[in-house]
Amino acid sequence: MRIVYGLVGVLVAARILANGWIDSLYAGPDRHFTYAGLRWITAPPSWGMHLLVAAIGIAGLLVALGWHYRIALGAFLVAFAWLEFIDVTTYLNHYWFVTLFGILLLALPAASCWSLDARGRGGPTTVPIGALWLVRTQVAVVYAFAGLAKLNADWLLHGLPLRLWLPARSDLAIVGPLLDEPWFAIALSWSGAAFDCLIVPALCWKRTRPFAWCAIVVFHVATWRLFPIGVFPWVMIAVSTAFFAPSWPRDIARRWLGRGAAPAAVPGSQGARRLPRGVVAVALVWVALQVAFPLRHLLIPGDYRWTNEGYRFAWTVLLTEKGGDVSFRVTDTATGRTWMETGEDLYTPSQWRMMATEPELIRQAAHAIAARERSRGRRVAVRADAFVSLNGRPATRLVRADVDLAREPWRPHQDWILPAPTSAPLPGR
Repeated sequence: MRIVYGLVGVLVAARILANGWIDSLYAGPDRHFTYAGLRWITAPPSWGMHLLVAAIGIAGLLVALGWHYRIALGAFLVAFAWLEFIDVTTYLNHYWFVTLFGILLLALPAASCWSLDARGRGGPTTVPIGALWLVRTQVAVVYAFAGLAKLNADWLLHGLPLRLWLPARSDLAIVGPLLDEPWFAIALSWSGAAFDCLIVPALCWKRTRPFAWCAIVVFHVATWRLFPIGVFPWVMIAVSTAFFAPSWPRDIARRWLGRGAAPAAVPGSQGARRLPRGVVAVALVWVALQVAFPLRHLLIPGDYRWTNEGYRFAWTVLLTEKGGDVSFRVTDTATGRTWMETGEDLYTPSQWRMMATEPELIRQAAHAIAARERSRGRRVAVRADAFVSLNGRPATRLVRADVDLAREPWRPHQDWILPAPTSAPLPGR
C-alpha cells in the first residue's frame, strides 16, 4: 500500500505538470471558490505552485521508497492538501481518498518492510492485524457509500446520468452501438450499483475474492475508458489488494525473485504486536467519522444532488449531470439603479460552469461582485437568476430571485435554495 500510494503521488504531480493545470486551474485564476473554514488556503504564484507540485512528486517518491517514511508522508500530505483545498471547482473524489488514506498510513507501520527505513532488518516483520483491517475499512467505505448513493430512481429507473454520457462514446469499437441504447444505460446503472454494494462482501469471502478482484479490474478499466476520472480507477485496483491474504506480495516476490526476496510484514502472525488501547479508541473514532461524514446530507433539508449541501466528500461517484446558466442583478443601494452582471470576467470558464450549478458558489460569486463594486465606491445588492437542469430535466430556478446573496453568510443549509424539481426526465433522454 505504501509503495503504490507514493507512486500515485508521483503520477498526480506528473499529470498536473503535463496538462498545464498549474496555470489554468491554480495560479492562473484571479479568484478561487473556497471551502467553508478554509479561506486562508490560497494559491501561491506560478513559481510557488511549481514548487508545491514538485514537493508532492518528490515526497511521493520518498514515501514509495520508504526513506524517512513518516517525515516524507507528512510533507506529502501538507503539500497535497494545500493543492486540494485551493479551489472547490477542482474537487475530485480520488483527491479526497488520497488525503484520507495518507492520514491513515501516517499512523500505521507502513514502512515495516520493503523500505529503505527497514533495510537490513532480518526475518518477517510483524504488524498488528488491526492495521490491515483499518486499510480494508477505508477501502470498503468508498465502495459502500458509492453504492448507497446510486440507489435512487434516476440511476435505477432512468439510467441517468449514464444515458446522457454514453452516446458521446458510441465511436468505441464493439460496444459503441450499444452505448446509444437507453436500455444499455439502465443495465449498466444496475450493474454499477450492484458492483459497489456487493464488491466488499465478495472481497471478504475467500472463495469469491479472486472473481471479485477480476471484476474490480474490469469495472475500473471500463470506467477509466468511458469517463475522465483521472487516476481513481488505478488507485482502487491497487488498494483493493488489501483484502488478499497478507502474504501475497511475499509469495509473488519469492516466485519472481527467488528466496532472496525481502520479507513481508505478517499481520496477526505469532508474536505480532497488538494495537494499544488508546490507538484502538482513536481507530474506532476514525472509522465512525468515515461512516458519519458521508451521511451528513441526511441532516440537511432538500435533495443534496440539487443543493450540493453534503454532496462532496461523500463518495457520490458519477451520480449527477447538471448544466446551468446564471446572471446577476446588481442594484446600487444609493441610487436604486439596477443592471445585469454576468461576472464572467471574475472567473475562468471552467470555474463559471461549475459555479452556475451550485448555490454556495453562486453566493460566493455574489460576494465577489459586491466586493468589486465596493472598490469602485458603490454599495450594492446582488441577486441571482440561476436555472439548472438536473439529469436531463427541464431547467428550473435554483435560488430565490429576491434574496440579496451578497448579504448572506455561509450556513450548513441555505433556506434561499429552491426545492429540487420533481418532474421526470425529458422524454427520449
